[in-house]
Order: sequence, then C-alpha cells, then structure tokens
Amino acid sequence: MGWGIKGKCSVCKKENIRVFYCFGKLKCKECIEKTKKNIIGHSGMIYHKNTAIQLSFNKGLTLKLVKKSELLYVKWYIEHYPKSKGIVGRQLNYLIYYNSEPIGIIGIASPPLNYKLFKEYFNTDNSKLYVNNNVFRIVNKPNDKNIGTKILKQLRNKIIVDYYKKYKDKLIGIITFVEPPRTGAIYKADNWDYLGMTKGIEVRRRGKNWYNKEFKQGTKKLIFAKKLKKL
Repeated sequence: MGWGIKGKCSVCKKENIRVFYCFGKLKCKECIEKTKKNIIGHSGMIYHKNTAIQLSFNKGLTLKLVKKSELLYVKWYIEHYPKSKGIVGRQLNYLIYYNSEPIGIIGIASPPLNYKLFKEYFNTDNSKLYVNNNVFRIVNKPNDKNIGTKILKQLRNKIIVDYYKKYKDKLIGIITFVEPPRTGAIYKADNWDYLGMTKGIEVRRRGKNWYNKEFKQGTKKLIFAKKLKKL
C-alpha cells in the first residue's frame, strides 16, 4: 500500500490523516480495510455475488442507461472481466432488456489514447469524439438469432443522444477490441470496418494518480471501428 500522504479521506471525510491512493481516490487505511471485507471494489464499482434481478415493464429490446455502480451491471461486468480495475473516464453503461427481463450489459468508455490508426480513420485528433465499446455481454440469450446486431444498432443510436446530453460533444464514431479466438462476427454483421490487430502491448498504470506507466506483452486483439451518423 506504500507510505501514503497526509490528506482527507474521500470516504469517511476525516482530514489531516494518512491516506492512500486506491483506484484513483484517496482513502484512509480503515476505509480500505472495510472495502476488502466480503466485497470487491473496482473504481467505484462494488461487486455483490447475490444481486437481485429487477424486471422492466418495457416489451421488446431496450437499453437502460445506468450508473456504473448499479449492482446487476457491476455483477455481470466483473464476472466478465474479473481482473478489471473498473471503468474510468467518460462512459455510458447500459443494461440490456428483452421483453421485460435483463439479458446482458453493453457499454462505451473513453478510448485508449494516441492511436494513430483511430486518428486517421475518424480524421480527427480529438479522442473525445469517438468511444470504445468496452463491454458487450449477453448473459441470457433470447430466441432471436439477430439479437446481437439489433443491440449494436440500438446502442449506436442511443449513444449519440446520451453522450451529447452528458458530455456536450457530438460523437463521430465507435471502436472495439476483440480477443481471439473470437472473430468479431457480430461487429462484421453490423458492418463495422476491420482495422487490423493490436501489437499486444498492455499498459498498466502505477503510482500516484496512475501517472507512472508499465508496459508488458499481452494478447493481440482484433480492432473494429464504425463511423456514426451525425445528429
């Protein structure tokens, strides 16, 4: 945990005490220890194994915008990415409902920075104008063979509106990374463009405010992208 610094705990609000950086926030040792008991914290996302499922009154396919701390979203996200440190940066998180029942999750978040490939594809140096489809998980698949492309289509339409409402920027595109042996068939069916493969270099942030970077060899992933219609 390191030696920490003198400051104010973001949880208990005590001031002038020893605090430590924990998932981007300053916390005292006592609050960090409380977080470790029976629950796992992931950048504001707290995992509970036994999470109740709430039904919706909507029929058909709907995407419900939720906070990243929404319990069912956290459960399905962390179980999909157990090593994740959580979601940071700009983001929109959705529960997927089909005929009143939640069937999965999908979301977008800030893209990785300094990708020349994306700058050329979207013809912009502003990485706030495109986003990364960081998670797409169908937990309970309905009897609909085209459900994947239907969800992606609805996502593309919703994020243009929701992103502008929240961040006041007009989205021009969306990207995603697909880890083999998956082939990105759903994205191909939705007419996304294949841009190639990553070099497999993973960046891990360390130290105060995550400013220190650590590079390591990881898994090469397929890259897909799609330009969005203007508002």
